[in-house]
Amino acid sequence: MPPARLAEAMAYATSSIVAGQALAIAVCGRLAEARGPGAAFAAASAAAALAAAIALAARPTAYAAHGIRAATRAAGAPSDCGR
Repeated sequence: MPPARLAEAMAYATSSIVAGQALAIAVCGRLAEARGPGAAFAAASAAAALAAAIALAARPTAYAAHGIRAATRAAGAPSDCGR
């Protein structure tokens, strides 16, 4: 990602986290009232597992193939630094 676009990308990421938390509170709160806290915990755990699976599936192939951490590449370090 070009350094000039980093602030915009971080703004989108932060806004997505806040929106996700607001949605989770609304959904899990109603679910806890209707079905109990166990159902709300199960729904939150399933959502977290789904998010982790999507993140792993969507990561760039260059990072996945070489085992390079995204933070190392974003800082402008040489490509062999994360090996």
